[in-house]
Amino acid sequence: MEYQSGNIFLRPNPLDKGDVCAGHKHNFDHTTFVTRGSVHIVTSDEAGKVLWEKTFKAGQWVLVKAELLHEITGLEDNSEFVCIYSHRTPQGDVVLEYNGFDDAYM
Repeated sequence: MEYQSGNIFLRPNPLDKGDVCAGHKHNFDHTTFVTRGSVHIVTSDEAGKVLWEKTFKAGQWVLVKAELLHEITGLEDNSEFVCIYSHRTPQGDVVLEYNGFDDAYM
């Protein structure tokens, strides 16, 4: 489920302890905000070299840069993080609604 606030989209992601949001990347920067519990985020480059990793608790946020692989693990039951971003065109322009350009989310 996704919520819209102007051209900003919020996608809540619930995790229990040990649940993993598998490593993935996007072609745009986005903010990850922890709303409940705590999560551990690991970012890496294409070769798998870890660039940084850190634990975030409810109320904390991080900017995940474009093209970084990032994996998010729940550290306690009933945790939740929210991805905050704008939809974009293939050219990188911000748009108000999803336009079917799935490559932006891979």
